[in-house]
Amino acid sequence: MTSSSSISTAVSATTATAPVHAQDVDMDAVLRRRATATPDEVAMRFLRNGEDDVVDLTYRQLDQRAARLAHQLRQQLTPGARVLLVLEPGLNYVTALFAIFKAGATAVPSFPPVGTRAVSRFASICNDCGAELVIAEGSLRASEERLNAALSAQGKVPAWLFAGADFFEALDAQSEVAQGAPNADPEFPALLQYTSGSTGDPKGVILSAANLISNSRVLDIRMGTAEKHVGFTWLPPYHDMGLMGALLLSVYSGFTLVMMTPAHFVQRPLRWLKGLSKYRVTSSVGPNFALDLCVDTITDEEVDGLDLSSLKLLFCGAEPVRQATLDRFAEKFGPAGFSSTAYVPCYGLAEATLFISGKADCSAVPHRILLDQASLAAGVIAPATLDAPATAIISCGTVATDHVMMIVDPETREPMPEGTVGEIWFKGASVAQGYLNKPEVSDEVFRAHLARDAQDGPYLRTGDLGFMMDGELYITGRIKDVIIFAGRNLYPQDIEAVAQACHPAIRTNGVAAFAVTRDDKEHLVVVAEILRSAKLNAEDLENVEDAIAAAITLSHGVAPHTVHLAPVSTIPLTTSGKVRRSACRDAFNAGALALVKPRPTPAAAAEADTSTLLPQE
Repeated sequence: MTSSSSISTAVSATTATAPVHAQDVDMDAVLRRRATATPDEVAMRFLRNGEDDVVDLTYRQLDQRAARLAHQLRQQLTPGARVLLVLEPGLNYVTALFAIFKAGATAVPSFPPVGTRAVSRFASICNDCGAELVIAEGSLRASEERLNAALSAQGKVPAWLFAGADFFEALDAQSEVAQGAPNADPEFPALLQYTSGSTGDPKGVILSAANLISNSRVLDIRMGTAEKHVGFTWLPPYHDMGLMGALLLSVYSGFTLVMMTPAHFVQRPLRWLKGLSKYRVTSSVGPNFALDLCVDTITDEEVDGLDLSSLKLLFCGAEPVRQATLDRFAEKFGPAGFSSTAYVPCYGLAEATLFISGKADCSAVPHRILLDQASLAAGVIAPATLDAPATAIISCGTVATDHVMMIVDPETREPMPEGTVGEIWFKGASVAQGYLNKPEVSDEVFRAHLARDAQDGPYLRTGDLGFMMDGELYITGRIKDVIIFAGRNLYPQDIEAVAQACHPAIRTNGVAAFAVTRDDKEHLVVVAEILRSAKLNAEDLENVEDAIAAAITLSHGVAPHTVHLAPVSTIPLTTSGKVRRSACRDAFNAGALALVKPRPTPAAAAEADTSTLLPQE
C-alpha cells in the first residue's frame, strides 16, 4: 500500500492474493460453486433463541432450498422484477435472498413493517422501487389489509407471499428441482439497498451483481486466508453491514456464519459474547454502541465464563468509532482473552456497496492520533500539546484493494494535501450504479470529476470529511453535520462524546448535537437522553445540564445555547443505531422533542401520596 505525494491524497491498493473465479458472475454463482465443492459444510448456523436452540444449513441445503423457492418465484414474476424482502432474520431470510438472486429478480431488503414509522418507511420503499412481490412472515397475513391500505395511498399494491415456518417446511419436503439458467450479466441490478436515512429521506442504492462480488472480494482479502474463519453476526440483514459485511461475505469466502437476531442481542448482549466463546469465532462485526452496551450490561462474574481468545477480527463500523469505547471494552474483556489487536475500525457506506477502508495489519492495534482541537476546527491537522484541548481520532485504515480514494476540497473539487481535511472521494468496482429514480442526485454523487482533470473519474462523493496520514484514513465528520461557529468547524460527534462522558445519567449513544439558526445566528443545541434508572429530581436535572454545558465549554470553547434533556428513545436513530441529527434538529425546531420529567423530591412525593388518601372536595 502506498500513499500519495505531498500534493495529492489519492490512495490506491492492489493485490493478487484472492483467487478469481471466472464463473462468479453473481452471488448465485458463488453459492452454486460452494454447493458443488463443499456440499456438506455448514454455511449458516442460526441460534433461534439466541442461545441453545440451534439449526444448521449446509451449502447444498441452502442451494437447493433457494432453487425450489426460485422455481416458484419465476412462475409469478416478470423478468427483472423487484421483490421486497421483509422476513425476520434467520435461515429463511437467507434462503429467500438467494432465491431472488436465482430467479433473476432484484432483492429489496427492508425493515419488517411493524409499527407506524416502519410501515410508513416500508410503503415509501415499496412505492419507490415498484415492487411486484413482498415476501413476508406468515404472522403479517393478519395485517395485509392495513398494509395494503398504506401501500395504495402511495402507489400500486404488490402481491404478497407469506412465508412462515409451515411454508418453508413444505418447501423442504419438495423434491429437488433443476437449477435455472445462471445469470450472465454482471451489471444486472441484484439488489436495491435503501439508505438508512441519517441525512435525509431513504434512497435506493442500485447495486449490481458485480458490485456485490467486488465488495466480497475486497473484504475477503482484508480478512486474510491464513486460517479458516468462523463468523458471527447479530446485525440485521437488511442493513448493509449485516448483509454485505457478514451474510454475503461468508458465502463468498466459504466460512460458517453463526447468526442471531438483533432482538436477542439487545435483550441480552452477553449472548453475543457467549456465542463468540462457544463457537470459537474468529471474525465478527459490531457498531460502537454495541461495545458500550456489552460493557454496561455484562457483569464481572459473567466475564469470567467467557473465552474470547479465538476472536482475531472485530470489524467496527456503521457509526463513528470512539477510542474511549475501544479502551473500555478491551479493559473489561481482556481477562477473557480479548486482544485490542482484533479491532478493525473500518469505513464504508451503502453507495460503495459497503467497504471503503479498514485496518490492513490484522496483528496490530489500530493507529490513533491526538490532534490539536483548535487546528482541527480550522481544517488543519496539528499534533496535540499538553496545554490545549485535544481530540483523539482512530484510523480507519487503508483503502480497499484495486480502488482509489482521494481527499478533495468539496467547493473547488481540487485535491487536498495530506494532513488537510476534505471530502472523501472514492472510485472502483464496488461503487454502486446510482440512486433509483434520482438521476440528478445520482450525477452529483456518483459521477464526480476533479476540476483539474475531467478524465479522472467518475468518483463517488461520500459527503464525509476526513484526511490522510501515512496512507491511512481518519474520519472527522459529515459535511452537512458540521457546525460552523465563529469561523470554526465543530464536529458534532466530538461534542456528543464530551457530553456523553460528563455524567453517568446520560444514556450511551443518547446524545445529539446540532446547530439551529436564531436571529440570523448559529446556535449550538445538545439533546441528551436520561436513563430511566437515573430517577433524577429537578435539581439533579439542572446539575446534568450544567455538567454538559461546562464540559463542552471547557473542551471546545463554545457554550451550548440549549441543553435539552429528554427521555430514552427521543432521539431519532437509523436502523443501524446511528443518530439522525437532521431529524432531531427538525423535531427540536418543531417543538416536538419530549422533555424528561423530574422525579419528585421525597417531601413532595410524600405530600402527593398523602393527598390521595384524603377526601376530595
